[in-house]
Amino acid sequence: MMDLANKIQDAFDNIKADSQLKDSTKRFLAESRTRKTGVWQRPAFRRAFAAACAMILLVMAGAGGYVWIQMPVSYVSIDVNPSIELALNRFDMVASVKAYNDEGRKIIEKLSLRGKNYVNAIDMLVESEDMKIYLTDQSELVFTVAADKSRAKELRAGVESCFGHIECNSSSYSADISIVSEAHGHMVSVGRYNAYLELSQYDDSITVEDCQHMTMSEIHSRIEEHHQEEGHHGEESQGSRNDVYQEEGYYGDEQGRHHGGHH
Repeated sequence: MMDLANKIQDAFDNIKADSQLKDSTKRFLAESRTRKTGVWQRPAFRRAFAAACAMILLVMAGAGGYVWIQMPVSYVSIDVNPSIELALNRFDMVASVKAYNDEGRKIIEKLSLRGKNYVNAIDMLVESEDMKIYLTDQSELVFTVAADKSRAKELRAGVESCFGHIECNSSSYSADISIVSEAHGHMVSVGRYNAYLELSQYDDSITVEDCQHMTMSEIHSRIEEHHQEEGHHGEESQGSRNDVYQEEGYYGDEQGRHHGGHH
């Protein structure tokens, strides 16, 4: 297995591909040569190695394989006031990064996130000096994962593993992958659009444009106000509403929210 890692890395040096994708994969292969034999027996490590090999073989297959590798299949949005979205490929690496407001653009222009594992990319974002300005006691940092059901739970777990590094309230939500195109059509992140969809269930006068100019804390405060106004009558209807969210991918508190960070 070790010889295979050496041979694959040598072959990879001759492949023309995105430099960040190559670098991240080569780092994994280089580290693999220093692992003890016992590590190779671990299923998780073998899966990671198989994924790295698959990327190499697909790139070697030509442009079609490269496009397949780079194609986004899931999304993680990071919203507080800056609104940033990571598009992930099949190997949970960042295929592209987009900011949906000026605050977000200022943050990502100083970071190199493409080709990084999404957890590492999130750590880089929340630990950047430009992002820390927005992570106050009054703010809420919201992560929203849009992925198919087979990937969502694992991606959410990875997102929530970052909460210990965040110096403000943080929450994670799930959204159905089908709303991504709707969100992008309105020029907002999937996380902000997901929050808009929930708020619009209570206030049909609210627009996506309104939510574009609100912080996530403000949006969630309005949602909470509607919860309180409904009282015990709302509790009964909220159950049915959450059933709809779960079926469609727009999850309420129990299905989709996890809180962390410092209070």
